[in-house]
Amino acid sequence: MDPHQEQQAALLNRIALNVEKLNESVEQLNEKLKQINEENHSTAVIAQIWNNYSRNVYIMLEGLGGLQPPE
Repeated sequence: MDPHQEQQAALLNRIALNVEKLNESVEQLNEKLKQINEENHSTAVIAQIWNNYSRNVYIMLEGLGGLQPPE
């Protein structure tokens, strides 16, 4: 093998190793993001419940005439 081919083979080997490391890092990142999403799920549910409650209260007060404009 000539020096150019050896250099190309070494570069390809380095690229392959770096891609493998990158894939491992992306897998770890995806796992962490999955954990964060699972931990935030209950907060998102509570926020949705609160938004629905607020909207329903507003509609009820508006219907009863109990909603006064700010002074």
